[in-house]
Formats: sequence, structure tokens, C-alpha cells
Amino acid sequence: MLICFLYMMTTNDFYQQLDRNKPLIQGLATKLVNDFDTARFLYHETAHQAIQNKNKLQQDTFEEWLMNTMNKVYLKWRQGIS
Repeated sequence: MLICFLYMMTTNDFYQQLDRNKPLIQGLATKLVNDFDTARFLYHETAHQAIQNKNKLQQDTFEEWLMNTMNKVYLKWRQGIS
């Protein structure tokens, strides 16, 4: 029988991970749009969603989750301006 334990982050771990990944998601936002205000919006919305879901996030998939969420936020934003 295989038992798998998922490591759920503490609040402190979460904010350390978010801070550590800030340049990554800010960089992605900047690459997705060529506008500082829109890039800032994409970053803030992604960080906001991370905070809302912090109790569900795992440390080993945190960066991937941020990148996927940023892409979803971007696509939703694009649909809104079309």
C-alpha cells in the first residue's frame, strides 16, 4: 500500500514562495502584454488568486500553479477586450 502525503504550506511558507516567485510572474506578465499597467494588473490578479487559494496550494507545484493561473488571467483579460 502506497501512502502519499501532500505537503501543505504554512502561511509563512506561502508568502515566502509568493515573494520568491514575484520576479517570475512579473516577468511573465511583462512578456504577455506590452503595457506596464496591464502587466501590473495581471500580476496583482494572479497574486490575489494565490492568496484566495493558499490553503489548497502545495509547495512542490506552487510555481507551476502561478504560471498556469497567470495564463488563465491573461486569457480572460484578452477575451474581455476583444
